[in-house]
Amino acid sequence: MLKKILVIFSLLFITPTVLAVEEIQLEKNSLDLNYLSDLYYGKVENFNELPPAVRLFTKNGLQFKNSNINSIKLNFLFVNNFTYSNTEKDNQYAQNDINTVEPMLTIKFNENRSKAMFNMNFARSIDGHSNWFTQRISQIYVSHDITPNQTILLGQGSRLPSSVDGKVSIFNREMVIKSQLGRNFGDARSVGIRNIANYKFLEYDIGLYDSTRYMEHFGNGLDFTGHIIIKPFENLPENIGRLKFGAGYNIGHNNFSYNMYSFYARYDYKKFHIQTEYANADGYNGLAESNNKAQGFYTMAYYDITPKLSIIARYDVFDEDKNISNNKSTEYSAGFTYKMFKNLHFLLNFVRRNIENKPDSNMILFATRFII
Repeated sequence: MLKKILVIFSLLFITPTVLAVEEIQLEKNSLDLNYLSDLYYGKVENFNELPPAVRLFTKNGLQFKNSNINSIKLNFLFVNNFTYSNTEKDNQYAQNDINTVEPMLTIKFNENRSKAMFNMNFARSIDGHSNWFTQRISQIYVSHDITPNQTILLGQGSRLPSSVDGKVSIFNREMVIKSQLGRNFGDARSVGIRNIANYKFLEYDIGLYDSTRYMEHFGNGLDFTGHIIIKPFENLPENIGRLKFGAGYNIGHNNFSYNMYSFYARYDYKKFHIQTEYANADGYNGLAESNNKAQGFYTMAYYDITPKLSIIARYDVFDEDKNISNNKSTEYSAGFTYKMFKNLHFLLNFVRRNIENKPDSNMILFATRFII
């Protein structure tokens, strides 16, 4: 099975672009970091008049003329999570975690079609990881835009696209914590080569990786991870909304063989948004690793009250071992997201958790996310 996938993967990599290049730009796999604006400097007419150290944080970074390097840009991401939890047995705790302290360096060259990126989260700590340095590296890669709609990336980029919720970046996700399938099956990074594309009716992210996560060990095996998303409504009037649906697949061998597949759908209509996803695993190798047969499902909906304020709710079920009865975990979540500025978000979530054969629990989650 893995050999067949590798053949398909190689054909996709060498197949020339046959779809028409649309006017939309490729959605980068990393964050959209162009957030510096009038909030900081007022209406700056000439960024070149700013000191070089300041220009590093501006929209286009520190730019160079008559050089192989077009620009160098710095960003900084900070995330703080506060959690209060109690159970029906009156056990309770409150905890404040600085989740992310992450400087990011981006170097663009080749007329901005190629770039190198390195960012490191000094607050990350992965249970059982043997190397202090490598577990904190988020991204270290080089990439090249083959067309405005297609990119080849070599190295460790964003989270693997085994599921949509597992891949989403911390700054862009709608709730404080991901769904259970996103937390268990995904949320992991590996070194590899990937082909990322975004066309008018089609998106895909297909990669071949080392099967270890966050560079802990190399050589245990290979990993294929990819997803494909169809966008059938792009040529229809906007007043009917926008629909996306697709699937993801992950197969490989680390300490054991594993495979996982997922299905995803999303519908956006004006201020209303809803998405759902199902994933099934025969062993999985995400941020969590297990050889259990497991599955997860969630449905999430949110409504934009204003351009800055949204209300959100999610129903989320996870079965960590389908061979054992009465062990499903169900979460009912609701809350608010307030985007004070493009680069400053506040999130407040309430979570009711029910695990079969265990006491129910409640959580209040508050997150502050800031990027410059």
